[in-house]
Amino acid sequence: MTDSAEKKTSPKASDEVDLGFSMRMDENQPKADIPSDLFAVRPDTKGPKSVGVLLLFGALFLFFQAYGDIGLHNATDLNAEEVGLILEVPNSQGDGSDDISTEQYQTFHDAARDSGGYALRGYGLLIASLLIIVGGCMLFFLNGFGAKIALSGASIGLVTGIAGSLMVKGAADIHLQGVLLLTYEITAYFCGVCMVMCVGMAALPLINTRARLALYPEQKVRLVNDAKE
Repeated sequence: MTDSAEKKTSPKASDEVDLGFSMRMDENQPKADIPSDLFAVRPDTKGPKSVGVLLLFGALFLFFQAYGDIGLHNATDLNAEEVGLILEVPNSQGDGSDDISTEQYQTFHDAARDSGGYALRGYGLLIASLLIIVGGCMLFFLNGFGAKIALSGASIGLVTGIAGSLMVKGAADIHLQGVLLLTYEITAYFCGVCMVMCVGMAALPLINTRARLALYPEQKVRLVNDAKE
């Protein structure tokens, strides 16, 4: 009988495996506190500086474009040799039926000046470039106000650049044709795309959390532990 009893109880004994240690949870044991800065957002100082440098290069491009537009606005009569160089490539692209003469281009230039397109785009981009230069330098030194200055300058350039380009394009639609007309249409779209990219780049340090934290270190993000004991 004892052998059979041992055989019956042996499966239960085999099911209980001794791991050599035991774990006990005490209900009164205090819970470990999570550090408040464990998942804190770290400031990104390289991002705003990189944006500032890119804005400076873009502002230089806008400055030279503004200088050219202001020069065209103040030029009453164009040099025949310069007009010949401008018309040489467009006139060589067609079959001769859409060739633009020097007198036609001078008429277009006068209409563009009278519309105010050169002046609006030139002086607008000049103001925009100066503001972006100031804002870009301040961004490089992690000054949060520089992002706002650069954004305001880029917004001014966006409005005046597109409006001025459309005025010049309106004069081109009346007095030009062929390849040269297409060139001014592409220029208007290209100006709009460049200024939209400039606005987005200037707004990036204000949108990105880590970049904004580098510009405004007093605005800290902390993890709040709401766990109840």
